[in-house]
Amino acid sequence: MSESSVKRWSDQGLLATQKTAGGHRKLVLADVLRFVREHGYDVGKPELLGLPPRLPARAGTTTDTRAQLLAAMVEGDGDAVRRILVGLFVRGVPLTDVFDQVLAPALHQVGDQWEHGTVRVFEEHRAIGLVQRALHEVRRLLPRRTGKRASGAVATLGGDPYTVAITMAELTLGELGWTATNLGPDTPAHTIVEAIEALRPRVLCLGINWIDDLPAFNAAYATIADCARAHRTAIVIGGPAATATLRAEIRFAACCSSMRELADFCASLEPATR
Repeated sequence: MSESSVKRWSDQGLLATQKTAGGHRKLVLADVLRFVREHGYDVGKPELLGLPPRLPARAGTTTDTRAQLLAAMVEGDGDAVRRILVGLFVRGVPLTDVFDQVLAPALHQVGDQWEHGTVRVFEEHRAIGLVQRALHEVRRLLPRRTGKRASGAVATLGGDPYTVAITMAELTLGELGWTATNLGPDTPAHTIVEAIEALRPRVLCLGINWIDDLPAFNAAYATIADCARAHRTAIVIGGPAATATLRAEIRFAACCSSMRELADFCASLEPATR
């Protein structure tokens, strides 16, 4: 890639650049990766950009890739977990495909192996930590868009400690160009209400993975639903504990079983921003 090509793409508005005090063009890694992903270019030496070496193939959402990720998670191979998850993003694979076709199935298999006693508790916890570390890096590589954007928030309610799914939801919104605020797991209802009132998100994604006290959950959820209705925030739920019985008792705009469904729902909303 020549310097003249970079200048031409910048002049055409295809590649975002910043001007230094001396008038020189400055490239931000996230903007470069956005250009690379959108136009299908390869990164020749990704390690020079601080990215994982030996990126996976672009058509990487395969059974083999899932098996490689599962093995890396269980074995505690953080470099391999990073290479697969960050590498697929750099290669231009949509995050919805990375999450739905690679990461989520691997997470489910880790959980199944823990239930059958073939994965120990510390191995499961270590695997989650390695995944979260890789997802944090993906967050850093998402381009920062300017101007008014739709906004969303993600969380799980108090007593629900699961983190990965809401991080995936956050990054799914981010790839859509939304401003996404991660309120974290195990978040009290009053804190989520405060966030809705302050941030006025278009969408609130609530992961429902574990319910210890159903009456308490329903009461907390009702408080959030009332606030969301008052501020025109659409609640999207998902997770293994969002059963048909529970869904019949609570108010929500959508129940998504995949990140693709979440992305499609958000894309269907009015483009108005707040």
